[in-house]
Amino acid sequence: MALTRRGWPALATALLLVSAVLAGCGSGGGTASSGSTVSASGLSTAEKKVAALQAGVTDYPVPTSDVRGVAGFKGRKVYYIPFLQQIPAFADAARSMREALARAGLSQQVCDGKAQPSAIAACVQQAIAADTAGIILEAIPYGMAQNALDTAKAKGIPIIVADQDRPSGFTDSNQVAYIPGATTQASAIAWWVIADSKGKADLIITESADNPSATKYVTDSLPIYKKYCPGCTVEVKVITASTPALLASNASSNILANPKATYYFTQFEDSLQPTIQGIQQSGRASGISLSVTAGSVNGLGLLKGDSAVKAVVAVDMAYAGYAMTDQILRMMTRSGPVEETFPMRLFTEQNIAGIKVTAAAQTSGEWFGDASFHEDFARLWGVS
Repeated sequence: MALTRRGWPALATALLLVSAVLAGCGSGGGTASSGSTVSASGLSTAEKKVAALQAGVTDYPVPTSDVRGVAGFKGRKVYYIPFLQQIPAFADAARSMREALARAGLSQQVCDGKAQPSAIAACVQQAIAADTAGIILEAIPYGMAQNALDTAKAKGIPIIVADQDRPSGFTDSNQVAYIPGATTQASAIAWWVIADSKGKADLIITESADNPSATKYVTDSLPIYKKYCPGCTVEVKVITASTPALLASNASSNILANPKATYYFTQFEDSLQPTIQGIQQSGRASGISLSVTAGSVNGLGLLKGDSAVKAVVAVDMAYAGYAMTDQILRMMTRSGPVEETFPMRLFTEQNIAGIKVTAAAQTSGEWFGDASFHEDFARLWGVS
């Protein structure tokens, strides 16, 4: 998710510098890859990847080991602290998690991080005061509220850090565990851009500099273009959600500065509407294919309608809510954390027609496959 660092200028500056270096890898000037020839094998690979990414989920990655002792926590409360509560994906995760916790006999308290370290720390302190059974951070680096989290840790409160990569050398425990989530969303867009453009895309990527993990998602996707699309030109631009009023003008400026651009990828859905506005302001809306990750009803609705949005990667947040619940229950009962992954799916004009673009459909998880995971998780907790 896109994250803001108000009050965290040192890290933000460092991220901007790192992003600038990463963006410069390639032919220079922020261009990640460029060329003039089309790789037939690369295009074939991309088309196969896209077909797989567009398919629904047929085998949910539900853990196999049972969680014993859940009944002992009946009536307890778990705190869910999203970086910014208004982000659609976080709202969906909260709804699903509330349902999952209720099935296990627990309740949920959502505390909005408000995109500010001070607010996040206050949420953690509130959770401690409430004698919470567990804390789940959504898209929040541990360091943003380290003092408060260290206090919670010292009191034996289990902490999950979701949608963040594990620090190098870190090992999950019953005290602190990471759930990286769907880390290959930007790579899914890379495969789609190559396939859709037939290996000839002129792409602008706006990379979020608000979070180390967000930067890494884009960085990890750049070798795909370099290896499989020598005919693509990729330019990385750094943006930050801390200045939302500038996102539209940034998008317009990016496009006007590159009159040959045919594809535009904005990393997270909270920047989608201003990006569309900026594309329209540039006067080149008809020539730009827009893509986005962390999609919700908003992005899929625009894809299904007549808009510049041509590809959306969505994460199954209904499943994510159950997976995060499963992990916190394992930590609370000292069962030991397991690897939890979140399914995702690529939506384009090729598979959007049969999708119900409604909040109910998104909440149920039907965009991705069936809802079998609800009962599968409940059985693991001994509450089915």
